[in-house]
Amino acid sequence: MKWLNPQCAPFEISGFPFYKQELLYRRLPLNPGSQIPEAVYGLADETAGGQIRFHGKLKKLCLQVTLSGKPPFFDNTPTAPHLAGTNKRSFDLYLSKDGKEYIYCDVAKGSKEGDHYYTTTLFGLEEAEEFDFLLNFPLYGGVDRVLIGVDDEAEISAPHYQFKTDKKIAVYGSSIQQGACASRPGLGLCNILSRWMHTEFYNLGFNSSGKAEAEMAELISRIPDLSALIISIEGNCPDGVWLDEKLRAFLEIFRKQYPVLPVIILPFILSGFESLNPVAYAKRTSYRQIQEKIVSDRRAAGDENIFCLLQDDALEKEVCGNSVWHECTVDTVHYNDLGYYWVAQLLYRFLTENLGL
Repeated sequence: MKWLNPQCAPFEISGFPFYKQELLYRRLPLNPGSQIPEAVYGLADETAGGQIRFHGKLKKLCLQVTLSGKPPFFDNTPTAPHLAGTNKRSFDLYLSKDGKEYIYCDVAKGSKEGDHYYTTTLFGLEEAEEFDFLLNFPLYGGVDRVLIGVDDEAEISAPHYQFKTDKKIAVYGSSIQQGACASRPGLGLCNILSRWMHTEFYNLGFNSSGKAEAEMAELISRIPDLSALIISIEGNCPDGVWLDEKLRAFLEIFRKQYPVLPVIILPFILSGFESLNPVAYAKRTSYRQIQEKIVSDRRAAGDENIFCLLQDDALEKEVCGNSVWHECTVDTVHYNDLGYYWVAQLLYRFLTENLGL
């Protein structure tokens, strides 16, 4: 068995906007240049959206993972919704023979809360086989170091199937965009879309902390080579006034750097509970109307590349004659795997068919 550092060629690291400058598994710079919210600064260590890609002919693939000493967000929040350990600490693995279809292989299992180090085997065959390999970083929790173990005879090279474009798509938002409560990393929204679109995505979802502050607009606008920005932040806003004022200001700042980049606003879904509760229904509807009005006002002022997509439109209404649209969350807010799949379909179709990305 030989152990290889994926930060060295021929491995390719993607999903971290500032990786080339800092060589850290981190979603924002260590020195962002402005006073971004403290919670966001800390959550940037959580590795949602990070990927390791390479080509290999091998019989066995193992990982040695050293986790950050800082516990994942949900470890300190006993009242938070259920989050699988395979979301918080684990890598998962996809394989491709043709670059078009990536097949799920396995997820790292066995690490426990409090563990800062683990080893795992993700792939094993009697005879060497040739694939493109895609490893997804944990959605919650940080990774200080990872080594990839392969059999001594393994042949490793750069991925044969590269992203189809150098342009990236950024997704800014809340815990939902970060990945709560996908059962494992590959089922988070950004990772699904990255596989389907063969495009690099930046996961800028910050649990309880994506609130459209001006400092975040300025920082995100400094990310180069974007082809689209997706924003979904209403769940973190304390009230409708904040949502209205902060999102309008955020867009003004972002447009100074990216005046015509497609921007997609995603209001939250109307959950099953909210559909039955008049007070909750009114609040969710009012938040939706605020965001639709912001988009309408900007388009009337000449910003033709801003859009509002309703995630409810993505939900399957029934299966075998039975109502299923309300089954997409864990706790009426955070998506389960089914919810992420449905919303990924909505965004995939819009990004590819409407925007040509």
